Parts: sequence; C-alpha cells; structure tokens
Amino acid sequence: MKSRTFKTPHLELPKLPWKGFLAGCFLIFFFLGILTANWAGQENLIQYGMLNHYYVGQLAYIQLDAGAYFMYLLKRRMRVFGMTALLAYTRFGVLMLTGVVSWYAFSLGYLFVNALVCMKFQGMTIVLLSVFPQIICYAAAFFGLGRIVFANKAELAMPFGISRLWRNPRLYLLLSSILCMISGIWLEAYVNPVLLQSYIRRM
Repeated sequence: MKSRTFKTPHLELPKLPWKGFLAGCFLIFFFLGILTANWAGQENLIQYGMLNHYYVGQLAYIQLDAGAYFMYLLKRRMRVFGMTALLAYTRFGVLMLTGVVSWYAFSLGYLFVNALVCMKFQGMTIVLLSVFPQIICYAAAFFGLGRIVFANKAELAMPFGISRLWRNPRLYLLLSSILCMISGIWLEAYVNPVLLQSYIRRM
C-alpha cells in the first residue's frame, strides 16, 4: 500500500507595516497623555505643573553653559538611545523601540495639556519650540533603528552605490543613527535655548 501524505496549506503572514505601526503607537500614546493630563485635573496641573508664567519668565534670562549642558544631554539621551540600539539586534528590539516611542508620545501629549491649561496657546508654542529643531534629528535616529528592527532585505538595500563602501547595511544605519542623535543633542544644547529665550523675551 502506498502511504498518503497530506500537505498542509502554507500560510504567509502579512508583512508588518512598521512605519504605520510606530506612527499608530505614537498617536495612541499621545492621546493617552492628553487623557491622563485631563484626568489629573486643572487645579493639579496649575499647582504642580512646570509651565507657569514665573518659571518661564526665569528661563528668559538664565545664563546657560552650553558646553556643560551638551555633556549632560549627551549622557542622558545616549543612555536610552544606546540601550535601544543594542536591543535592536535582538528579539527585544521591537519592545524597546515601541516603548521609547510610546513614552515620548505620552510625555508630549501630557505637556501639551499642561501648557494649554497654565499658559494657553503661548504655552503650547513654548512646548513646540522646546523640541525644535532637535526633534528632526531624533526622529531620523530612531527611524534608522526602526529600519534595523523591522525592515526586510529589500528595504535595507544601500542607495547610490554605497554598497561598495558599506557591505553591512545595518552597520551603516546604526552609524547614521548615532550621527543623527549626536547632531540632535548639539542642536538641543546650542540652538534650541537661543530660539526659546528669544521667543520668551518677546512674550
């Protein structure tokens, strides 16, 4: 007797749309931050919130040592980024990257409500200025890590003939992300305080 073999259908799992996934996490936790701030109540935000006219007024004339501030931010920002970069090559990279993006989104949503309650639309402008222009570099840095974690081989193809110099596209993405992160820290230490103080003095 011939033995019969049963073939099970091969199911291909859909490709994870990682850009939309991270964007969705950002939006969800951004609104969760807004809801948490509203749940905290207006009185608590005014009493314990950092954004008030007295505190912001002090920022306008504070003398900041940009070099020391840069080193402080370098240690603080690179600690989280470095941990995320290390885990990006492991199975825990998805959780770490998603957690970092979600936490930043939650904090931003909470700060927006805090600023709106304490200082109206001027406070929201201050919050936006407090993350500009370094947010562009930070987003590019974590976008590079996102490609390392989620992207397939086709998306990791090196553009413009860079493959001749970089045979490992993930190493190229990692070094590019580190460069973007350091550039963002430099902007946050040297450029952002100038923009923020110039706006506050004109309020």
